[in-house]
Amino acid sequence: MINRFYFISALFFLVLISSAFAGGSRPLGIDRTTRQQSYNTLKQYMSDFGGSVTGEKCGLPAITYAIKNRDHLTPEVSQALQIILDRPTSQKSILVGSFRIHYDTTGIEAAAMLDSLYQPIPGTADQFADSVGAIANYCEWFETKVLGYLPSPADSMAGGGPEYDIYVVDLGDYGFTTPETPINNKPQGGTYTSFMTIDNSFAFVNPPANRGLPGMRVTIAHELHHSIQIGNYGYWTNDIYFYELTSVWMEDVVFNDVNDYYQYEKSPEGQFASPQVPFNTNSFIMYSRAIWGHYIAKRFGRDAMLRTWEEIQSAPPLEAIDRALQKPPYNSSFNAAFAEWNVWNYFTGARSDSALYYPEGAAYPEINTMSFYYVPPSQTFAGNLQPLSSEYFNVVTDGGTSPLLISNINLTAAEEGDNSSFPYSFTVGGTKSSGSDLRIASGLFVEFNVSDLGNWYNELLAGGNSSMQPFPDPFKPDGYAKISIPVNSPNPVSATLSVYTSDMRLAYTGSIASQFSSIYGGQVIQWNGVTHEDKIAGSGVYIYFVQFQGKVQKGKFALLRK
Repeated sequence: MINRFYFISALFFLVLISSAFAGGSRPLGIDRTTRQQSYNTLKQYMSDFGGSVTGEKCGLPAITYAIKNRDHLTPEVSQALQIILDRPTSQKSILVGSFRIHYDTTGIEAAAMLDSLYQPIPGTADQFADSVGAIANYCEWFETKVLGYLPSPADSMAGGGPEYDIYVVDLGDYGFTTPETPINNKPQGGTYTSFMTIDNSFAFVNPPANRGLPGMRVTIAHELHHSIQIGNYGYWTNDIYFYELTSVWMEDVVFNDVNDYYQYEKSPEGQFASPQVPFNTNSFIMYSRAIWGHYIAKRFGRDAMLRTWEEIQSAPPLEAIDRALQKPPYNSSFNAAFAEWNVWNYFTGARSDSALYYPEGAAYPEINTMSFYYVPPSQTFAGNLQPLSSEYFNVVTDGGTSPLLISNINLTAAEEGDNSSFPYSFTVGGTKSSGSDLRIASGLFVEFNVSDLGNWYNELLAGGNSSMQPFPDPFKPDGYAKISIPVNSPNPVSATLSVYTSDMRLAYTGSIASQFSSIYGGQVIQWNGVTHEDKIAGSGVYIYFVQFQGKVQKGKFALLRK
């Protein structure tokens, strides 16, 4: 794991990063081969310690890792780092709005548009540079004016002026953002000016439909947000995973039709293939965790991601997420959100429900699951999970298959860098041993066993218990009739019910005590269909969230107004 190599003290890191960005003599005319070899050397260096040498959207993780460990680099890696930290030289530059585009018009580095067969078109370097400028200005407008992030800080006169610099080179990869000059001199979480380097054609991108301009669009949206992140909110070098997942998410927010990030969701190294890899891991899996941004945006609103970055100004990402979600109007926590996010990750592919979960969930693969076969009279499984990781089981009995989620939500251990594996076990049998046992098919129960229950989350996922549906459905409110929503608890609870319209506008929220329903045979909470505006809700499909005892249940129902 990469995290175990992050051992440089904060003060020592400040000395290293200050020397890395101090300037000095700049080698001129670094040729294409040398630059590409240097970039690949940094990626290979990171790969040797748990990263991935191929497939990354961005070179920032490799650059960050090399800077962090600069005192321990071999001469070859140290030289490669210095070449990447230095700005490229170019034949020409143009100013387009807030950006200066540096590029070559002739030679092997020349920028080029692509034809219908995805081949470079000679003599189109100026058109390519104009496109870069137009896309960069659109991304800046969207990310700052629409989403509310602060703009990239000026870099004085580096590159020829105060505008943000984008260098176009024959990179053979998407691009990267290079931190340059410290702004506030904090050893961790500091801010820096930066510049961007991108490929000169994007002819390498797959699938072919994303080559050329589509690849350019998502790359600029991605890298520009890196410049915003490290320029305004803080550069926490132990936590590059959150920078990458945010920037990949940003690609799809700004250019929803490109969907370049699907390649990471479908990767055998991605979240859906490896949910047991901790959330805060700084390796290839971080790109696929762009879906965290999609979860947060739909569940709490896009501003919740911005609020997290504002907290990053004074706290590393995990703590910042928790701080942001605990504040109004969210009134949640990282633990609750992480547990719920893992539930969402089950409902993809053929199980997708865009009304309740990811809008593009049908395009994602289904989560990797393990089959557990019940043998009477009882059967036990014992496993281990690191903090902020999960496993999914199909519990197979004569009565059918019940999907089971188990998550280690130990935020404190993750914040402390504890990568230990924590043991858990569950037993399937016919006897109910405690009030927290989960009922599955054929009258069987699942008993979950850990020594620190507060650091774990387990849930029988919908589809394994069809009796958890609201009733009546459809619901016809008149101010007196009520819809009953089953609560997965054997005892009465005080729950918070939030009801949203299909476009996620809040219709009602309030605290409701559950009660026993003889129809359901268990605890339910009830709602009379009256909104927070004291009006009967209009006809449509409604989405509900029930929060109690650290758990979140969700579902939907139809409402037909009389």
